[in-house]
Amino acid sequence: MASSNDIATAPVPTVSINKAVVRLGETRALQIDHLRIDAGERVFVLGRSGSGKTTLSRLVKGRLRASEGTVRILGEDPIVAVRRGGAKAFQRRVAMIDQEFFLVPRMNVIHNVLSGALGRVGTFTSILGLYPKEEWERAESILSEVELTGLGERRVETLSGGQRQRVAIARALMQNAELILADEPISNLDPELAEDSLDLLVGLTKRRGITLMMNLHQPRLAKRYATRVIGLHQGYVVFDGLPDSLSTESEELIYTGPEHPNDAAQTMEARHVNPATKIA
Repeated sequence: MASSNDIATAPVPTVSINKAVVRLGETRALQIDHLRIDAGERVFVLGRSGSGKTTLSRLVKGRLRASEGTVRILGEDPIVAVRRGGAKAFQRRVAMIDQEFFLVPRMNVIHNVLSGALGRVGTFTSILGLYPKEEWERAESILSEVELTGLGERRVETLSGGQRQRVAIARALMQNAELILADEPISNLDPELAEDSLDLLVGLTKRRGITLMMNLHQPRLAKRYATRVIGLHQGYVVFDGLPDSLSTESEELIYTGPEHPNDAAQTMEARHVNPATKIA
């Protein structure tokens, strides 16, 4: 039996979702009985378009409110954290790499990356470009890490798709976030560039100990890069396990679905990852 001291010092999960339902209008977009993600995990979320992957990302980021249940991200309710005036402080801890990257095309690369420091330096400083010296140095160092050395003054609109994605990764790293969400970040890249991009993003987050939660369509890449795979079908979690346990039958369950939605809940005990599982 755990002592009171053990309980007091137990690590706070990066993501904790319990009995949560998200409705978009009259549609139930997501229903999660229990989901816990711990620091340092690399969780790849698989599912067809419309399965709930983006809804889950937006829920974790605090862009959506659960209609029912509880959501805690880094120990906080994201909606409450934002509404009480702590938007910058909370959102700085959770970075988002969207499918379209949402960079400023006419702005140069270095200023797009520096915008990741907005939570630290403030809007006024950002608008005037008056970033402290250490922020400039950090941005230049990160550009070197993502292999964009010498391109800081280039306008983003002149870059290739692969280069733009590296700028988006650099901006997320500049944010110094504890959790990075990536929503289909390689969908617009050809297969070779996609794998190069995943090599880069996974390597950078692994070295920094950043938790990574990525939405993806390709089971093959999830098996290669993830420490854990979650499968969604029609808003339900139908698979949660180690990459090696993602069998052909599991993939069919994710992309075709169980005969009855409740069947998924009955099989989760066997597939659920122990939060104490060692992170590779």
